[in-house]
Amino acid sequence: MPGNWDRLNTRAIYPATHELGIPDLPAATDVPARLVGYNSRHGCENAQPGDCIHFFLDDYRFEVVWNKPERGLSRPARVGMSLTPDFSLWRGMPPVMQQWQVYRSRWCGLWMLDHGVKVIPTISWSDEASYTYAFAGIAPQSVVAIATVGVKPGSYDMFGRGLQVMMNMLEPKAVLVYGRRLPVVDDLQGFADVVYYPSRWEKT
Repeated sequence: MPGNWDRLNTRAIYPATHELGIPDLPAATDVPARLVGYNSRHGCENAQPGDCIHFFLDDYRFEVVWNKPERGLSRPARVGMSLTPDFSLWRGMPPVMQQWQVYRSRWCGLWMLDHGVKVIPTISWSDEASYTYAFAGIAPQSVVAIATVGVKPGSYDMFGRGLQVMMNMLEPKAVLVYGRRLPVVDDLQGFADVVYYPSRWEKT
């Protein structure tokens, strides 16, 4: 078959309860010791037990996990645990494109899970309209991951509203946070365990 014969990855259609067919991930229970960027060859090759791959990167750096999922499995399989890809959602992006990004993230998570990788769902949202699908496919009381990288002071309120909706809908067991501390995230303590992981810009 031609190399790009299945560009939409119809080889695996996973069960979904959401009306858009966004696949359902099982609840995650693991809390990683450290997050390693998918684009870090050294970090992936030298990963230690408890390490986990993250995708809080420019999308082009990990598009391969969707475009060529067999090839994209190599680093998650080596590390053994991975967040789901953080395909970008932006305010102003057509809703159908945002929905597709969420679908791809959940699909890649189940693909990795089917190939022996422990998977933790990454969640992102844009504006209030995205709430109807941004949290789809995530099991209640799962461990989930979010990022504060790129959240600017002017968007704190919108980020906080989405965070509160996520908490109300999913009641996550733990929230893994990649990036700097924010008061709106610190306020989650008492409702869920909050675990911070410094971004590459914050490491000394």
